[in-house]
Amino acid sequence: MKKIRFEFIADDTVALQVLKKGELDLAGLRPIQWVRQSQSARFNRRFNKYQYYTPSYSYIGWNQKRPWFSDRRVRRALAMLTNRPAILEKLNYGLGKIVSGPFYFESKDYDGSIEPVPYDPDQARRLLREAGWEDHDRDGVLDKDGVPFRFEFLISSGRRFAERLADILKEDLQKAGIRMEIRKVEWALFTKYLDERNFDAVTLGWSIGLEQDPYQLWHSSQIERGSNFVGFDNAEADRIIEEARPEFDRGRRAALYRRLHRIVHEEQPYTFLFASPNLVALHQRFENVVVYPTGVDPLEWRISREVLP
Repeated sequence: MKKIRFEFIADDTVALQVLKKGELDLAGLRPIQWVRQSQSARFNRRFNKYQYYTPSYSYIGWNQKRPWFSDRRVRRALAMLTNRPAILEKLNYGLGKIVSGPFYFESKDYDGSIEPVPYDPDQARRLLREAGWEDHDRDGVLDKDGVPFRFEFLISSGRRFAERLADILKEDLQKAGIRMEIRKVEWALFTKYLDERNFDAVTLGWSIGLEQDPYQLWHSSQIERGSNFVGFDNAEADRIIEEARPEFDRGRRAALYRRLHRIVHEEQPYTFLFASPNLVALHQRFENVVVYPTGVDPLEWRISREVLP
């Protein structure tokens, strides 16, 4: 009888060790494992490595109900203070693609002509001054109308990427006169704060369906109870989302979504970070492995031979 057996191993380090022992045929790899821990000649004799992108991205969300993030010039400035190329290199060993909007970057819905906001601290400082944020009281922290630019960055404990991102971002923002405190909480409390909109800024990831419906994230009706945690409210975006949902013409719907992409890019409710690849190692005794744009299909594989250790 043909069957596939799954082993659930919570620790990535242990999973790689089990894979190397020959007790697994397939395992996902973290970027450090892909780059540094799976390069030996013995490993490469036994395993093939594959990478592919599924529809997802990571981001920093700015709660627009907070005084610091209500002005899109400030949100754009924050994107310019986020050194995404350096963060991608430091945290993901360069494995990933910086994205500029809320759609799968390989799809027709994603407007590839839109460049991600560049890392530009000088322009960021100009935008902040234009929006009224200056160090009026000479204490080293920007302020406006007596409100200092101090906010909390909410992360879920145990997420290594989020913790390291927060440390980098805190240091970079401090150079521009912005004070960011890191608030690390357990997942259950983290989601509670999101649901209650009780946060200043947050980092998360989002997985998208192949047929994408942005209503849950970007329609203004979802601000209070849906997944529009950051309070994005744009009348044209609402109209586009409502028009696209019943549209059967794929080209017409894609054109609408590309326009939505541009609106979100202009408003910067998120600082979009990366689409990160899925990284896997598979025993070489499997053949007919085809890597499709969104992954692999184990049902197509054939076991053809044993590979010597």
